Amino acid sequence: MRTRPVLLYEARLVAEPSGLLPCLGLPVYAALSWLLSGGSAGETPLPMIAFAFEIILPLAAGLSAAHLMTIETEAGFDELRRSYPELRLRLPLLRGGAALSFLLLAVVLGAVAFHWIWGPFDIFAAALPALAPALFLSGLSLLAGGLSHSYWGAAGGAMGWWFLDLQTRGQVTGALFLFDTVWPVSNVPYALNRALLAGLGLAFFALNAAWFTRAGNGQMRRGTLGSR
Repeated sequence: MRTRPVLLYEARLVAEPSGLLPCLGLPVYAALSWLLSGGSAGETPLPMIAFAFEIILPLAAGLSAAHLMTIETEAGFDELRRSYPELRLRLPLLRGGAALSFLLLAVVLGAVAFHWIWGPFDIFAAALPALAPALFLSGLSLLAGGLSHSYWGAAGGAMGWWFLDLQTRGQVTGALFLFDTVWPVSNVPYALNRALLAGLGLAFFALNAAWFTRAGNGQMRRGTLGSR
């Protein structure tokens, strides 16, 4: 199977409203901020934009990734997909790439919306602090979907962590607090917080691939033994 047809097939599978709609979170916030300002955009409010990215981008990334490992199960062709003559690692790698693509799409849409409404701003200063928590929730959602085979299980896991941090301001999650840029936790070094979030996010991507490969190989072995 050639690379281009595979990518086009995957793009059609993952481009669902449940994946695309969360990417509109930042543009919606940008529009609301303009309306609440009375419809007159003055000097670009970089702190407000950075706040929006840190709060909204992680949730958008987590919800966008929630359906990626459940597509075949919820559509009822999981067994058919498992029978394809393809490497078991291919699907979780493609879905991991899709999760990162949704994250990037959310960043781009947010940057374009804020630039269009409020004018030029430092996109790196606004978006970079939010990338580590976004990667963390994206990986967590992907892994939860792979383990539970349920969109609501994956979405609930990501939303639950996000909401807990929003309410407790890091009192529960500590070093893994998502919003340490806008609400610093005094007893946790900021660099350590970002490194842990990014590192665990990437680890969740790897664990999802390992689990999917192992589970698939186990099912193939059971199927082979059952046919003897």
